[in-house]
Amino acid sequence: MDHPTVLVFVEFPDPAFPMAGFLNNLAYPNVELVGCYHLADDESVEEARAAYEEEFTAELEAHAERFEERGVRTEFDLIFEPDPIEARHRISKDDDVDAILLPGGANTLGKVLIAARHTENAEERMSNLLNIVNREGLISLDLVHVADPDDPDGEAEGERVLNEKASILTEHGVPAVQIGREVRTGGDVPFELNQAARDCDLLVMGETQRDVGDEVFGPVGEYIVEDQDVPVLILR
Repeated sequence: MDHPTVLVFVEFPDPAFPMAGFLNNLAYPNVELVGCYHLADDESVEEARAAYEEEFTAELEAHAERFEERGVRTEFDLIFEPDPIEARHRISKDDDVDAILLPGGANTLGKVLIAARHTENAEERMSNLLNIVNREGLISLDLVHVADPDDPDGEAEGERVLNEKASILTEHGVPAVQIGREVRTGGDVPFELNQAARDCDLLVMGETQRDVGDEVFGPVGEYIVEDQDVPVLILR
């Protein structure tokens, strides 16, 4: 059985950790729990460590123990950085993690929404997802594609992408009745995904090269977490 590694990235001094009910519905991932203290412009690493390291490390350790209690092997670390987004990108690349979780306020994990933009690496990503999320607790696993309104073939391409990903999910044992599909049309992709994510417990997105530092690692994922309080899982 594969055990994908998930980077759970939280930002101090006000970290948002996964809720207990959310943790109860994880399957078999290994977790790297990283707490990042966002340094102010005039604040040195030495000053921040002296002031906060003991307190924040104890908080990270307590939450790592919560993961471990639920059978999730967990390592934790505290870093002090001026740019949390860049730090998250660097760690995910250096450690070659399979996914990044931006925690939100969901206390369950029954309704999962997958933003299906394309089918690149779809087999590997869907396999990793189903080894991160406990499928026994799934109520629905919905697929959404945002089509470009200026592309005459956009909706048809969206249907093709959704059908291919749905086929992969059924091959992995997800009942077809649990899989929903929706093609939305709109020029503002973050807005459309934000609207689609309103009733879900987890939004799943895939990383592509053009996402790095611009779309997923920055505004899109964080925008949805902050606006909907919905966790975002980025599959690499």
